[in-house]
Amino acid sequence: MGHLFNDFPREIDMKARKVIRNMKQLQRYVEKTNGRDNLTTTVYGFRDLKTKGNRCEYSTAIIPHFVVDLDKGRASEILDMDGDAGGQRCTDDTLILVRYLEEREIRHATWMSGGGYHVWIMLDQVYNLEPRDTNDLLFSGRAMINKWINDMSLVTIDPVVSFRPDRHIRIPNTYNTKRELWSIPVDSNDLEKGWKYITDKAKNPSGGMKVKGKKGLKIDIVESDPGNQYMSSMTGFFGKFEAAEISVSSRNIAGIPMLPCLDAACCTKGDNPPHLPRSYLSMYLLDYFHNFARPRSSSKVKPYDAVAEAHAFIRDLEWADYNPKITQEQLIHASSREYLTPTCPTIFRQGMCIGRCPFYDQKGVE
Repeated sequence: MGHLFNDFPREIDMKARKVIRNMKQLQRYVEKTNGRDNLTTTVYGFRDLKTKGNRCEYSTAIIPHFVVDLDKGRASEILDMDGDAGGQRCTDDTLILVRYLEEREIRHATWMSGGGYHVWIMLDQVYNLEPRDTNDLLFSGRAMINKWINDMSLVTIDPVVSFRPDRHIRIPNTYNTKRELWSIPVDSNDLEKGWKYITDKAKNPSGGMKVKGKKGLKIDIVESDPGNQYMSSMTGFFGKFEAAEISVSSRNIAGIPMLPCLDAACCTKGDNPPHLPRSYLSMYLLDYFHNFARPRSSSKVKPYDAVAEAHAFIRDLEWADYNPKITQEQLIHASSREYLTPTCPTIFRQGMCIGRCPFYDQKGVE
């Protein structure tokens, strides 16, 4: 486990997002919790913590690797393949990706997550960058993964999880309490035997990791358009912005057309997203329930009605640390200040943009 997660501080426990500072604390967490709850950690360690020290500063991620998440649920959503059929498609996709890495001698390791697979991939160097350069790297990584999805038809890859410093993954060799399976290490030989073989094998624990390959993967950094400059409304930082050509679809949640960046960042039921995505979601919801009136004062919707609608939406997300009093206070504050939906450049610079979605216009939602 050490060679996969050896940078600290980092976060553990997706629901609580506890900060740990060394490998001994990570090992203690696994020893005390394994088999009784789901064990997760951030993909990356970080250079800095937030002011209060209770969360990592995600823009300071130390990036020596990344993890690709493949989920059989996507086979159900996209191909209408449920149960073992979806699991087998997920296994087939993982095998294609693993063989791609093997052929190029890229150093990697794979383990079952319970509902799919995690593939850890080493990079050609450790990226220890300033926040704006980190965002460019992370965005470029997602562009690369999207190309893999298109070129190799890897439909079960989740295109928004990889290269997200705030996202958690399941720790290998730990127990998935929902699936009642162990997150066992696998390789191409196991994957060739299929989903049923692996799920049967995962009913029992299996130690170690199967790390393959010698070389790190090189990422081609996506260059911004030098002619497209902007002022970020949230940071006042003058920079350049152009989203990469990544095909991203959108969906409705409770009848509301949701921005894919916000969907990925904080609209998973039961998640515990960071503060910033929550704030952006609140701004968008208030904007939506005011029919995107400009100026906001021209809206015929009463502010307290918009706040009530937005609060109901957030409550239904069932965030792990949802607090009705704090949520109401934050929504009232955002409403009274008439905060508007963050622009695409702002979303991009915060590392939340996942590509050119149907709402992309370099400004934000009309």
